[in-house]
Amino acid sequence: MGWWLRGGRGGEPRRGVGVLAALGCVLALGACSVPGAGGAAAGQELPGGRILRPVGPERVAEHGRTTLRVLADSGEREFLKRLVARFEKKYPNVRVEVETKASTDFFKTIVTTMSGEHPPDLVQGNQGYGVDGQLVRAGLLRPLDDVSHAYGWDLDHPGGTTDQLRWTPDGTLFGSGSLYGISQSNEYIGVFYNRSKLSELGIRPPHSWAEFTAGLRKAKEAGELPLQLGNADQYPAEQLLGTIQAQKVPVNESRAWINGVPGTTFATAGNREAARELRGWARKGYLGTGYNGVSADDAVSKFTAGKGVFMIAGSWNAPAVGGKLGDDAGFTVPRTADGRTVAAGAFGLPWHISAKSDATDAAVAFLGMMQSRTGAQAMADAGRLPVVTDGVDMPDRLGRQQAATGKRLLLGDGQTYYFDWASHSMLATIGSATQDLLTGRLSVGAYLRRIERDRAGFLAEQEAKTCGRGGGS
Repeated sequence: MGWWLRGGRGGEPRRGVGVLAALGCVLALGACSVPGAGGAAAGQELPGGRILRPVGPERVAEHGRTTLRVLADSGEREFLKRLVARFEKKYPNVRVEVETKASTDFFKTIVTTMSGEHPPDLVQGNQGYGVDGQLVRAGLLRPLDDVSHAYGWDLDHPGGTTDQLRWTPDGTLFGSGSLYGISQSNEYIGVFYNRSKLSELGIRPPHSWAEFTAGLRKAKEAGELPLQLGNADQYPAEQLLGTIQAQKVPVNESRAWINGVPGTTFATAGNREAARELRGWARKGYLGTGYNGVSADDAVSKFTAGKGVFMIAGSWNAPAVGGKLGDDAGFTVPRTADGRTVAAGAFGLPWHISAKSDATDAAVAFLGMMQSRTGAQAMADAGRLPVVTDGVDMPDRLGRQQAATGKRLLLGDGQTYYFDWASHSMLATIGSATQDLLTGRLSVGAYLRRIERDRAGFLAEQEAKTCGRGGGS
């Protein structure tokens, strides 16, 4: 997920795509050696020793008084406040020290921080090459395959949902290899709607894409603003594109391009159709005017004040929307033509254990609680959507809607990831390009070529790095 997921912040199982990615990389690099799917955890000595079973209070107590240092994005404060209280009660010999930073500063400094002599024991990262790839390449993270197996995470997360957290040990290929992180947060892009406005316009809450687009058309004909959008930060329009694209491009095809599978391109018929439809929305007036000068947060405020019938945005906006609209707030991910639930989305920011940690047992125990029903309830109580939703009490009607949709997405392996994972610079490239597409400065063809050019250049750099390191292992 892009750093912006804090908002100020399907197809067949994914394992096959990871294998194809690894094979394709080997073929593309010729004599360059790329580690296989066994990854770093297959035979190496692991920091803190190999975890064979869940770490309980007795094992952690053997270490005596322990300080567990945690570094996280500022959006995690409320969740961590609740979780730390529960953890310290169960593990009384552990004192958890939490430091949080605003997203922009956090991701600018995370690699440097983790490279230091005394890095935090637990840290959040970000999927894709920009953050996690660098941390893995530098050997700063402990692989978690043994932890996942001990706690059953590999069984709890269906299909290929954890592939977004897998890397080859040289950090050049993700979607395959060892598991380096885990997350309790489930985040995806969907459609918020105002129930009162729908009722006034005679529009039923949409369940399919055809119903949703018909609702846009009807809202426009009635003189209402169909879609509230604030694109000053450029990423919200990317979310619109991802939502349309999820209806037209198979999940595995989208992920393969993001993962860098050789032979894939952004200039496909499905992406062309998605870009054309998004441009059409702008030309039809569905987005209103002046949206490139409105921030994402201001767009949410405008929507909750009744300006706009629908709003395509991240699920993490639920507290702000539900807090103002109450039961008038609705949320959906329109189903595809074949009835599937597919959306741009992924796990929230993943959690990692430092390879230099001298508190590995406490860190593993903390992750274990985070991934449990206790951790899921703490996240729900903080107004966030957890991965684990069975037996968890969501705070309101909107939360329950999102939990049900999120469960369908995970069970159907229907999250397409985010375009900006595809390269270090993709967030800026696709943001500015989409803005230019909406204003007519770029044709659809030029738009697709600009995005593909960014990714192609990045993959060439990755290939050179891998060959130069003799496989980088």
